[in-house]
Amino acid sequence: MGGLGSGSWYRWGVSKTTTESQKRIDIRWLKKQGYLRAGAMGSLSWSCRGEQTGSITYRIEEEGMLLSYRYRVNGGEWEDVEQRIIFDRTPCNYGGTRTWFSCPRCGTRVAVLYGAGMLFLCRHCYDLTYGSQQEGVVDRLIRKQRNMRERLGASGALVDPIWRKPKGMHQKTFDRLRNEADYANNRSCLIMGRRLGINIEW
Repeated sequence: MGGLGSGSWYRWGVSKTTTESQKRIDIRWLKKQGYLRAGAMGSLSWSCRGEQTGSITYRIEEEGMLLSYRYRVNGGEWEDVEQRIIFDRTPCNYGGTRTWFSCPRCGTRVAVLYGAGMLFLCRHCYDLTYGSQQEGVVDRLIRKQRNMRERLGASGALVDPIWRKPKGMHQKTFDRLRNEADYANNRSCLIMGRRLGINIEW
C-alpha cells in the first residue's frame, strides 16, 4: 500500500521481523474448525496475493500434534521434517479445559506457533514482534484515520473530505469521529512536513 506515510523511511533503527510476515498455526483456529479431535488428519496451507507460499500435513494425537513438511534453506536441497508439538491444557472457569501449544523449544504455553525457520516455535524464540509494535507515531495516526473513515463509511483515500453521515448515526457521533479523523490527518501531515523541513500551518 503506497502513499505518503505508508513506508518506513522515517523510522530509526533496524526493524525486527514481524509475526504478520510468517507462516503461523493458531490453535484457536484449529479448535474453531473442529480439527483438534484425536485421530484427525489434514493439511494447512498459506498464500500471499493468491499464490500458495507453503503447506504442511498434520495429524492430531491425544497429547499433541504431528507436523510433516519439507524445508530448505536459501534455495538449497529440500529436507523432510517431522515435528511433534505437545499440547498443554488449562481448566476453564465454567468447566472443561482450554488447549494450548507448548513451544517445542522453550516450553512456553502459547496459542500461536510461527514457521520462521525449520521448526514451528513461539514468537519469543524467533524474536518476532507484532507489526503494531514497530509503528511510528505517523503510522499510528494514519491507522487511526483509516479506522475513523471506515466507521464513517468514507473512502479509503485520506485526502478525500468526509461529508456524508452514515444512516442511523447520531450527528454528535458523526461530528466527533470526523473531528478525530481530521485531527489525526493534520497531525500526521505536520510531523511529516517537519521531518522534510516543510513548515505547515493550519
